[in-house]
Amino acid sequence: MKRRFQSGFSFIEVMIGVVIISVAAYGMVLSATHARGVLRTITIKERAVDELIGYVEHMKGRIADGNMTLSEKSGDFMGETVYLFGDEQNDIKIPAKIYYENITPVFTDSISYIDRYLLHAWIEWEDFSTPRTKVIKRADIEMVMLEFPQ
Repeated sequence: MKRRFQSGFSFIEVMIGVVIISVAAYGMVLSATHARGVLRTITIKERAVDELIGYVEHMKGRIADGNMTLSEKSGDFMGETVYLFGDEQNDIKIPAKIYYENITPVFTDSISYIDRYLLHAWIEWEDFSTPRTKVIKRADIEMVMLEFPQ
């Protein structure tokens, strides 16, 4: 009896190849999804820091001008709402609050007639990437500002 050899792959070899390719493709999809989530988290944090810097720049101008009211100098512990993603009307939005502590004078050994004030502001937002647990993210900034004489 003469044996006939067939060229090509057997069914088992093809199935093993399909399984290996499927596992590799699944790993690539998971990696891409994770990378996209991390990128979105970084983008939100950058937006939060930009909002905080803009707010602090506004407060620096108010301090340098020297026309802040007593209520403005006493801080904002209720927070001003800004949106890091979306806006009030959107269903998908990421709100954040910007706060600042009491603006207090800083005393130095200098003999100049320029008053110095300490400004500490921060922004808080909820991390959207962990829906099961509520995680509050925070970014702080603190600086000494000068009030120029009129």
